[in-house]
Amino acid sequence: MKIYFVRHGETEWNVKKIFQGVKDSPLTTLGKEQARKLKNRLNQLDFDYFYSSPLGRAKETLRILTEDRKNITLGEIENFREIDMGEMEGVPREEFERKYPVQFNNLWYNGKDYDPSEYKGENFQGVMDRVKKGLDFLVTNHKKDDKILVVSHGIALEAIFACINNEGVETFSERKVPENTSLTIVEYKDNQFKILDFSNTSHLD
Repeated sequence: MKIYFVRHGETEWNVKKIFQGVKDSPLTTLGKEQARKLKNRLNQLDFDYFYSSPLGRAKETLRILTEDRKNITLGEIENFREIDMGEMEGVPREEFERKYPVQFNNLWYNGKDYDPSEYKGENFQGVMDRVKKGLDFLVTNHKKDDKILVVSHGIALEAIFACINNEGVETFSERKVPENTSLTIVEYKDNQFKILDFSNTSHLD
């Protein structure tokens, strides 16, 4: 099985540096252009299944990626949604840093100590436990020769790849967050996941 993981295109809140989480903002003109450039790269591949997280920006990206394809079904994987930022969703980064300077720092630089409980957010371990269920879904419901396209989110993808590499939340301080519309190719073979290509953005050059 090969899984092509994509981060959604640039959004309005990405540009404004506002935390999105499970809230949403639409793709920018650039974000749509990014998705179409990736679409042109992926059009040469035949996929068996197409999934996104249930959030609008991921679904919009997947619609663009598949707009040239006929007779396909777009599915959703709830467990691949973005981290829930709680009361910090829709809040600019500088306001978050001012209100919760320790957790703001931990979010970016000290993943094992990130504790968003004060603002009712989701911690990194919670995200990892959740995306692991998403990976289990793919393994359980698909055949060994399937080729699958999945659109998700920055921190959710970071968690997915940490699970694949058998890493823990402490690695989140290294910020291996894929770029907008980047492509990461993962192979599942002999009961093991392996990353073949990470956060490739050559289609944007």
